[in-house]
Amino acid sequence: MPVKIKVSGFTILVAALAFFSHAAVPLGHIFFILALHESGHAFWAWFFHYPIRQLSILPFGLALTLEHFGDGDAWEELVILAGGLAMHGVIPLLYGGLAKLGWVSPVMLDWVLDINRSVFLFNVLPLYPLDGGRIVQSLWHCFLPYRTAQALTVGLSALGMPLAFVKLMNCNPMTLGVFGFLFAVNLISWHQRAYQAEHFYLYRLIHPCSHPLKLHRKQDLYRQRHNVILEPGGLLDEKQWLTRRFGKTGPLPSQPRGWLI
Repeated sequence: MPVKIKVSGFTILVAALAFFSHAAVPLGHIFFILALHESGHAFWAWFFHYPIRQLSILPFGLALTLEHFGDGDAWEELVILAGGLAMHGVIPLLYGGLAKLGWVSPVMLDWVLDINRSVFLFNVLPLYPLDGGRIVQSLWHCFLPYRTAQALTVGLSALGMPLAFVKLMNCNPMTLGVFGFLFAVNLISWHQRAYQAEHFYLYRLIHPCSHPLKLHRKQDLYRQRHNVILEPGGLLDEKQWLTRRFGKTGPLPSQPRGWLI
């Protein structure tokens, strides 16, 4: 399936303003840093066969929409997430080499390295849906039932967001909009917990796993295990549990869920 490329109208506006205000060069460096970050995600998504539904070109970088990200193997998704963060280690090497060749001035080198460090530190914050928050989410999914992991991810992220804003951003008004947007995403995700769980169950029904067995009494599934649920009437394999939930075949989703990373 070909990747859909989407350019936001705001991107075109920012590009035009940057051109006429002589800010194209610094914005170009920021775009390159974020594009390199996203290329790290894209490579490992391709490596683990996660279909890339859409590539969005945003004012300050790129964003990928991956199909079924959050439903598959959590360890693979940890690698995909870490792959984007690891690309920030390439920037000092690349720009350091360009500086030695005289293609980048020492002032520009210092500025790019500061921006690169800031982007990295912001992304590793354990706040959903930043990379750090998604890494925490994947780690929860390695050990906890699906609905518990989702609730902890979003709940702790929403509670920690005001603290992160006050302590790390020094209440900078310019970052208020960013943290407000992230908090809104957390609220939406909290209200969509039931839908996300049902989508995961349906994905699991259609794509059975071969993970180690996990015997438990919870009416839920461990994402990294093949579940055997202990009920009053006996043992119920996860395939039987899912079939009982959806019927013999289960309703096919009209559109696969995608995650923006």
